[in-house]
Amino acid sequence: MNRYRNYSKSVNLFIFKNRRYAIKADHNVEVRIFGKNFGKDFLIGFSLIAPNSKSVICSVDEKFEAIHTDDQTAYSFIKLPASSKPYHLCYSENLTQDDYFYYAGNDLSYQIESEAPLLPMWLHISLLLLLLVMSGLFSGLNLGLMALDKNELQVIERCGTEDEKYYAKTISPVRKRGNYLLCTLLLGNVLVNSTLTILLDDLTSGIFAVIGSTLLIVIFGEIIPQALCSRHGLAVGAKTVYVTYIFMFITFPLSYPISKLLDKILGEEIGSVYDRERLMEYIRVTKDYNNLEVDEMNIISGALKFKKISVADIMTTISDVFMLPYDTILNFDTLTLINNSGYSRIPIYEGNRDNIVGLLHVKDLSLIDPDHNLQLKVVLDFYSHPLLKVFEDDKLDKMLNEFKQGQSHMALIQRVIDNGVKDPYYESIGIVTLEDVIEELIQAEINDETDVICKFS
Repeated sequence: MNRYRNYSKSVNLFIFKNRRYAIKADHNVEVRIFGKNFGKDFLIGFSLIAPNSKSVICSVDEKFEAIHTDDQTAYSFIKLPASSKPYHLCYSENLTQDDYFYYAGNDLSYQIESEAPLLPMWLHISLLLLLLVMSGLFSGLNLGLMALDKNELQVIERCGTEDEKYYAKTISPVRKRGNYLLCTLLLGNVLVNSTLTILLDDLTSGIFAVIGSTLLIVIFGEIIPQALCSRHGLAVGAKTVYVTYIFMFITFPLSYPISKLLDKILGEEIGSVYDRERLMEYIRVTKDYNNLEVDEMNIISGALKFKKISVADIMTTISDVFMLPYDTILNFDTLTLINNSGYSRIPIYEGNRDNIVGLLHVKDLSLIDPDHNLQLKVVLDFYSHPLLKVFEDDKLDKMLNEFKQGQSHMALIQRVIDNGVKDPYYESIGIVTLEDVIEELIQAEINDETDVICKFS
């Protein structure tokens, strides 16, 4: 090789640093040299001894055969051990003979640093596995803990199994700081995943590090942990709560201010709250898993919508009510009619059916002799049972409270009529009984002995 200027230049894996190239120790690296008058027997060498002005001959520590050469280019794949001193580029033109190696020059461009790994291989791999576990833990806890709001934890503390009560009690102090916990988990997850990618890049290079870290993080850091914590997040969160406390302390300078800002902007976390409709639908949707019988489902459903139903929705219209006139004579035919009706309470009207003036209890007729032809109004005046009156828009919960007072188990439902022509007045539109209210509450028909008598009469 005659006198000419040549230089090394990295294609992919060289890191330029102060015009001196640096490579990873014990890693295959492609080196390409440009110049002129390259022969087919060209050798590339590296020496740890720096060139001097007295000698251009190089004592090589590592030498490599050029894979391909032409008149102006030569390249080879090299692997250099770690060294505290830089390697200097040398060359030889004769592959077959014991020719000398010559220094390419003393410029920094002809020097390569072979950097040793920061960590031993066993420690490097161990740290990668630890970070992968931490990534999965943060991802799983983000789903498992944040999915359990404060209200759900309180419910579990009161009516869960013994293990669930313990887990919920352990998690509650952490979960109460919702935004602080969220910021801690997300910051920890980002920190761990970033470090994982960097360490993996030290083992591999380029696209392999990107693909490898992506697959590891997605499969072992996201999919598997989230699938596990979506079902067992309570147990996992309780058993790793001290790890959470540690990271809350570590990330405190950043996560705590952010969490307070979120608290200020978003307000206090209320948690899951179900109204009657949502709670009823939730019970229906989970009926295959909540071990509730059909009757229990009906009672719960009836109780939840009990307060929204008015007496007009369940009343017996006035035209369908069995009544007796105020001037009725209690002879044999009348008593037989009353007995066959199957009702224990009978409204009494005067004039027209809308004008209900009293309430007859059938038990009041137990000592009546049909041969005496006693007038019905005499019995009414004697017992004087109160007639409860309510309005059509009164709800069932109010109606039940009225019945619970024991004054009456039957109520007359009235409507205010105001046609603008004459003064407003009340119109009787139907009746409701305690039995009607209870049937609506339990969502089932109550059949007593009088119903049976009435049915088969």
